[in-house]
Amino acid sequence: MILHEINHKMPIYKDCTLGEMLFIGGIVLMAEIIFLSIVTRVLFGFFSIGVAIALASFFHITKFFLNKLQKVKYGKPYAYYKHFVVKTLSEKGWMQGKYITRIGKWSVRRMR
Repeated sequence: MILHEINHKMPIYKDCTLGEMLFIGGIVLMAEIIFLSIVTRVLFGFFSIGVAIALASFFHITKFFLNKLQKVKYGKPYAYYKHFVVKTLSEKGWMQGKYITRIGKWSVRRMR
């Protein structure tokens, strides 16, 4: 039955949703521009060379990271890695009150 899939975001490319693709693309583009601009400024004295290289390599590096994300997501339930990241950050104390954990055994019996 397909009903459990109705509320899920549709994967667009390699099991990644549009939001994930935009997030990864934005992070890659910003990191590339900053890093390559600094490197080319030090080596050649121009920021624009680094920006041009970043724009030329943006697609290929984003595709590489989307492939890696696809491998992380393969065979896992919907939003597994998001749940894992939030749980890990909560356990380390970086996100207080965002993730509730229960220690002990869960019971499905009715209380009378």
